[in-house]
This record gives sequence, structure tokens and C-alpha cells, in this order.
Amino acid sequence: MRSFFRTLLACFIAVMAAGVVGFIFITMLVSVMSAALGESFTGGTTRTVGSGSVLRITLDESISDNPAEAPVSASFLTGSVHVNRQLSLLDAISAIEAAADDPRIEAVYLNINGYPSIGPASMGELREALDAFRLSGKPLISYADSYTQSAYYIGSVADRVYLNPAGDLEWRGMASRTLFFKGMLDKLGIRSEIVRHGRYKSAVEPFTEREMSPDSRLQTERLVGSVWGGIVAQIAASRSLDSAALQRYADSLSIDTPERAVELGLIDSLLYVDQMEEVIDSLIGPDYDVVDLIDYAALYSVPASAAGPRVEVIYAEGDIVDGYGRRDEVGGDRLSLELAEALDNDDIAAVVLRINSPGGSALASDVIARQTELLRGEKPVVVSMGDYAASGGYYIAAPADMICASPFTVTGSIGVFGLMFDIGDALESNLGITSSAVGSNLSADMGDMTRPLTDSERRYMQRAVDRTYDRFVGVVAKGRNLTVARVDSMAQGRVWSGTDASQIGLVDVCCGLKGAIALAAESAGVYDDFTVTTQRPSQSRINMFIELLGQEVSVSDDPLVGLAAKMSQRIRNVVRDNDKVMALMPLELILR
Repeated sequence: MRSFFRTLLACFIAVMAAGVVGFIFITMLVSVMSAALGESFTGGTTRTVGSGSVLRITLDESISDNPAEAPVSASFLTGSVHVNRQLSLLDAISAIEAAADDPRIEAVYLNINGYPSIGPASMGELREALDAFRLSGKPLISYADSYTQSAYYIGSVADRVYLNPAGDLEWRGMASRTLFFKGMLDKLGIRSEIVRHGRYKSAVEPFTEREMSPDSRLQTERLVGSVWGGIVAQIAASRSLDSAALQRYADSLSIDTPERAVELGLIDSLLYVDQMEEVIDSLIGPDYDVVDLIDYAALYSVPASAAGPRVEVIYAEGDIVDGYGRRDEVGGDRLSLELAEALDNDDIAAVVLRINSPGGSALASDVIARQTELLRGEKPVVVSMGDYAASGGYYIAAPADMICASPFTVTGSIGVFGLMFDIGDALESNLGITSSAVGSNLSADMGDMTRPLTDSERRYMQRAVDRTYDRFVGVVAKGRNLTVARVDSMAQGRVWSGTDASQIGLVDVCCGLKGAIALAAESAGVYDDFTVTTQRPSQSRINMFIELLGQEVSVSDDPLVGLAAKMSQRIRNVVRDNDKVMALMPLELILR
């Protein structure tokens, strides 16, 4: 008995000690986070801009359509916690526009190294704003130690483009690569159960094929060619070069030294960074001040609310999911509620729905599309497409009055699929795990991943997919005022660039977010007197703390690493929702 009580007392003391240690750890972590986040919640300090200033754009901050108020990141290995510097694309563009008319800003200095955190369409909108800045007559110069293709695409708009003599300029073209998992699944003994509608709906091919199907290759070649061709044409126009020559340089990898880049006209001069100070001195004089874009944009950020007529920008960024979703997802219920609130707000004259989504849940997409249709019945709704507005992303756009897209937007992909896995044999052969089930009816356990679908279940799933596809096509036909047959001929899961989509009627106008806002104001009859407002997610400390604990670790700013992380999450979502019909885009584009 004494032994029992000694053991009981020891266990009690151990539990108490663990609780105390855990409490101390959580308290310390919260304290560290509070210190890191304190400036965010107290408002920080406002940067003043003096006369004779240079606006510096490095894109070191993360730019997205709809950034959180102050998202956090941390390393539990080093104990560091910090607030990420984020900037909305709309605020960045608004700041550049303001700089053109601001007498305090004498010039813009692009100093972009590495990979900007935005896709080709968003880069195009930023570049368009910089091109408009040139009309002010103020100097616009660009410098980099080394130019990636994405950095050079933005930098090439400058009056003068400089490069470090020891640096390089990447120029090799654009590609889209897909990883195929069928061989791995075969080795593990896992069978995929696929039902789809759309000959081009290749989102399921990584699980059924070992390489691209002919249809998938055809649409991808057309998409990559259209986007890259547009990028080359813009660079050629800015640099007074020949597009065909630029294509040849990429094919032959001709730009292999900094001197070669100068010789072929892509770079003006080779200078070190200290020599750039002399260049700026010669343009605007000495004793200039430098203000970073993120600090300058804080002075001109789009407000959350305002008096008088408003054009409200509502964001749909991320995978479309059922329910409310996470901060980086488009929750069907959450976005529908935001649209409903805009409908009931008399101060909102028009709405711009900014979509940057590859799709996801077909059900959630339909829920959002219905609310978009209801909103359109009361006030103008203009869709602005970002880097991606495909599959479910196009589904929610179709009911709008007008659809605007960048030439580089990836859109379309009007098709649906269902994907399930049978891991029963894999469990038995690899781990010796077997299962048995008892059900009230023949298909009570349909969707259980430990057995294959029966023929009747497969037909049932195919009917569900076909029904969802028909509904998807019907929504597009109604919203775009097209026949069902016409939409079906453009659909079948095929992806299109914004340029090609505008030529076949899926998109009305090729323009950016600012252009969409202007069209919305004009449609509402408030073009001469309106304010742009936007919904900005507000994060409490406890929500930031929860997000911090659940975040994934990023070890590189290479866009391919970010793409791998997104695709990993997307695959997990598909597996999690294996019993649902999905409207998801099959590919993504990266300009390295």
C-alpha cells in the first residue's frame, strides 16, 4: 500500500511539474509574440516623406491581393518571432500612382533581386503602374545584382536598367511542370478512383498517368506560349527590341554574361551599387532621402470604410472550400456573407470581386455564384481576375456584370472531377492491416478508402460529376449570355490565358484591378465622385497565436518551393474531401 501511495504521489508531482513547465513555456511564447506584435496593434510610427525623396521598390515585402493585417511567422528552433511585412497589390499600385503627382518624390528606384512574391498577372499590373509613372517625366531606374526573369520583367520598364558587373541576367523562357504520382501509387499498391467531365480536366492526371496526356500538353503549350509571348512583347516594347530576337536569345541561351546582356540591349550599363548613388545624384542632386514602398504606401492605403458612394473591393483569394475556411482560403459561407453585407449596405454603389483562386469545392463555388447573382440584381458587380481565376474561380465569376482579366491570368478550366483512393491492398501488403465493415445497405460505406468502388457506385459518382458539370456550364451560359453548346465547346476543363479568354467571350476586358474599379464606378454612375474601400481581415493576438502554431515552415523564397507547398496542401485537401465533387484547376505557372 505504501508503494502504491509513493507511486501515486510521484505521478501527481510529475503531472504538476509538467503543467508548470508548459505554463511557463506558453507564457514566454506569448510574451515574445506580444513584443513582436506590439507595434502592429499600437499602430507603429508613421514615416514622414521629405522633399527630394526617392521611392525605392525592392519587393522584399510579401505582396498579395488581400494580405492579413499582421500575419506572423516564427522559428521554434531559434525562438524568433516576427511580423511579416506585407502589402496589398492595390495599395502598392495606389502608392506608385500617388508618387507620380507627389512633388516630394523625385524619382523611383527599382532594386529587385530574387523572385517577387507575385505571379505574372500581378507583376503585369505593377509594371503597368510603373509604366504610367514614366509619363510624369520623373526618372525611373532599375538596378539588380542579378536579375531573375520575373525581376527583369518588372525592371525592364525603367528608363535605364543597370546590372552588377559580376551578376547575371536569366533569360531562358517559361515552363510549367507537373509531378505524376501514379508510379509511386502503383509501388505502394494504392489505386485511384477517378471520375471526371471534361477532356482537358487534367487535375486528376497526376494520379492516373505517368506523363501529360496529349490534350493536357496541348492546352499547356498554348497557355505557356500565350503568357510568355505577352511578357516578351512588353519587354521588347519597353527596350525597343525585336520580340523574335528575344525568343531566339532564350532558345540559344545567348545571354550568358553581363557584357552580352549589354551588347544585346537588355541592359544599359554595368555598375556596382555604390556607383548607383552617383547615378541618382546626377538625376536629382545629392542629399536625397530614400523611402521604401511599404512605408510610402501606408500614407495612401485604401480605407476600410468611407462616407459617400463607395466601390467596395471584395477578395476571393486561395482554394475554395466549404464553410468559413482559413485565412488563406475562400470559404463559401464567409465570402457569401461578405457579398450579402455589400448588398445590404446602401453606401456601397458597386462591388469589384477580385478573384485569385484556382478553384476547389464545386458546392462552395455554387453557393458563392448564387450570392454574386443576387448582388448583381441590385448593384453593379465587376470581377477582376488576378493570377488565377479558374475552375471554381471562374464559376464564382460567371454571374458578374463584367469580367476583367490580365492578359496573363490563367482562367477557364470549366470542368469537374471526383477523386478517391483505395488503400486497402496497400495496408495489407505493407502493414498487415485488414478491415471489415457492416452496413445497413449495399453502399453504406461508399467512399471508405479501404475498398474499391463498385460498378454501381462508380456510375453514381459519374452521374454526380456530370450533373455538376451541367450546372457549371449552365451558370456560365446564363451569366455570359451564351448558349450551353457554345460554353461546352470552350469548357471541357480547358484552361485559357486572359488574352485567349477575351477572344472567345469568357472575359470582357483585359485590364487590371484599377481598370475594373473604374468600370464598376462608371456602371454605378458615380465615376466623378466615389471612394474605393476594401475589406481587410483583422487578426486578434489569440488568432495570430493559433495561426503561428499551425503554420508550415518555409525554407526558401524560390517560387518552386512555394508552389510545392501549395500543391502539397491542395493534394491533402483533395484527399480529405475525397467524397466531394471538385472544380479545381490542373496547373500553375511560375515565371522564375
